[in-house]
Amino acid sequence: KLINNPYLLKKNHLNFSMKTASNEFQKLKSIAEISLNKTAELKQVLAQIEATLIRVETQKVNQKTSKN
Repeated sequence: KLINNPYLLKKNHLNFSMKTASNEFQKLKSIAEISLNKTAELKQVLAQIEATLIRVETQKVNQKTSKN
């Protein structure tokens, strides 16, 4: 007869909903953390590429300057 108790049904549904929401939140949090890590990695790679391009340009300018 406890299964037919509306109070217990609502309470169980609420507990299930809260667990489901908590699980979904944890999944989204993990995705966000991974995304942030990937963003940080991407920024680091872009900074390395930019530094390489600047070095190459500086070398070209220095070579042109030394020729003149």
